[in-house]
Amino acid sequence: MADSLRLSRDEIIICYKEDVVRLIKFLPWLQGASGGASSSIYSGEGIDKSSMAVPVYDSNLLNFVKEAKKTDFINRNYVYTFSRYRMKTAQDELRVISACSLQDISVLGDILSKYILKGDVRGAVWSEGVQNGVYLALLLKLKELMEIRKPLE
Repeated sequence: MADSLRLSRDEIIICYKEDVVRLIKFLPWLQGASGGASSSIYSGEGIDKSSMAVPVYDSNLLNFVKEAKKTDFINRNYVYTFSRYRMKTAQDELRVISACSLQDISVLGDILSKYILKGDVRGAVWSEGVQNGVYLALLLKLKELMEIRKPLE
């Protein structure tokens, strides 16, 4: 968004409220799962040591990814934001998340975009967002910025 075209607080809330509500419903799951593994390798019957490993993802994670893809937060040009804010590690992402204001909500979307879009190519990236706490930090910040107390039914 160009600096000359700034939306008011109410306009930003109107634009993103539905998307935030859609994602906030995963907050309880993320609070419990953050820092842990949300995927495993299938090791069922008939799997040899020479067989290709098949990842098995937590159903909540897959639902979160599916819902995130439906939001306006997803931006294929997220790499420009990462360059602008010099984000290279998860710690950099967490630092930027904590510093974001409502006017910077697109930055939060770009961080989410990185995990969702890269995960389409390399599924382990989806799990990294849970493990390093970025998803949880994002949702907590969105909830704080939008002042949403509970998901609307």
